[in-house]
Amino acid sequence: MRKKQNNLIGGLTGLFLILAGGTMPQFFSNWSRFVVDSVMHSITHSDSGLVIIASFVYMARCLLIFFPIYYGSMLLTSSLAKSQDPVTYPYFFAGICLFNLTLLNYLYNTNFSYSGQLFFIGLILLLQMYNQRYKYFYFTYGVNLLFALLAAHWLQLIPALTVFGFGTNDLATSIKTADSFLTGNSLLNTIASVFFIVFLTIAFIFTLLLHLSNKQIDTLKKYQVQEEELKETKTALVESKVYKEINMLVHDLKTPLVTVQGLISLIEMKLQGASSTPFKNYFTRMEHSVEKMKDMISEILSENIKQELTVKELLEYVTSHLSLDEQQVNMEIELDDNLPCIQVNKIRFSRAISNIIENAISSFAGKKGNIHVDVKSINREVIFKIKDDGPGIKSEHIESIWQDGFSTKNSSGIGLSFVRRVIQNHGGKVNVHSIPGSYTQMVISLPILEAGDEVNEYHYTNS
Repeated sequence: MRKKQNNLIGGLTGLFLILAGGTMPQFFSNWSRFVVDSVMHSITHSDSGLVIIASFVYMARCLLIFFPIYYGSMLLTSSLAKSQDPVTYPYFFAGICLFNLTLLNYLYNTNFSYSGQLFFIGLILLLQMYNQRYKYFYFTYGVNLLFALLAAHWLQLIPALTVFGFGTNDLATSIKTADSFLTGNSLLNTIASVFFIVFLTIAFIFTLLLHLSNKQIDTLKKYQVQEEELKETKTALVESKVYKEINMLVHDLKTPLVTVQGLISLIEMKLQGASSTPFKNYFTRMEHSVEKMKDMISEILSENIKQELTVKELLEYVTSHLSLDEQQVNMEIELDDNLPCIQVNKIRFSRAISNIIENAISSFAGKKGNIHVDVKSINREVIFKIKDDGPGIKSEHIESIWQDGFSTKNSSGIGLSFVRRVIQNHGGKVNVHSIPGSYTQMVISLPILEAGDEVNEYHYTNS
């Protein structure tokens, strides 16, 4: 929609410039008379200097008439030729330019040379091939058009090229006739040729510099894309390596736990005849702790292992691993009455909740802050709302916080991407609402599973 609107504005601007260029001869009729008078005086007084002055006035008049016509034709063509197709664009541009020039010739009977105009159309199309549409395209196109027009119209004042159809309009013919009478065409053949070469060279050099600059911009963009890809790959590799190392480490923990469990059993057997009740209680608690640790290891190693527990149990487990004593953080937990049990991987889901809370704590940067955890049951979903009154998330970061590798704190940037994966693995979704300088609220929607329901992993769009 925006592209269509820009094309419409460009097309209307082009039409306006074409109409402006078409009406210019009416406003510069005095300039035309000045050129004719200067030519007559140069012949009468044998003053070749007046020929040079007439040439410069003629050149300025041509620029003021043809520059808006050609620039407007480019804008109009851009709005009509889809996506600047290199095949159709030149035909559109040449057709629009020739139509405008024919209409101009018909209205004012100037009898200008089509040879010169065709040369110029080909020249500007050649230069435009190397001027890509970047930020300052319309400015650079205008500069290029100016130099090319100057070169093309000095070309029409070279008497030696008249036989090829260049410079056949009334004013150009008058200037060349005066020069032929005064210097035998040597003056204009020299000066016009020099100016033609100078402005044509400037146009080509300017185009070359633009082309090199555009290539550098393209290369820089490619490097930026490659750098982003390398960064994402590096983050994925680091995360994968860390995940594998943690899995191996956690898996290795099973061996000492089995040893501890065996030693406890042996000690129990040795003390079987003893009547000390406290020792029996200690051994029972130790065995219970070992079994609990084995269950935790199993959940870490297999993310699809899920157990049924209450939201209260989950949050008690989360808060038991948070060190809030040294922080100036006030955390409030509000649970809806009669919340249903949830089926989650206790370790991984707890870690996801902890990551959100720890991010909130770190956002306070050691200052006082409040965190409010609200859990409700709505429409077969358990809704976790974790809100903090920290500095919030900048609007330009709101779409990037879930990406692997994204971080504003020079960390690995895997925290929130891990949170999203865990929530998705449980069939839920997570959204963020934030106002910079006010608050950040994470909303986790976890479906309530009935017996026999399966958890499907799916993707979603942040709201």
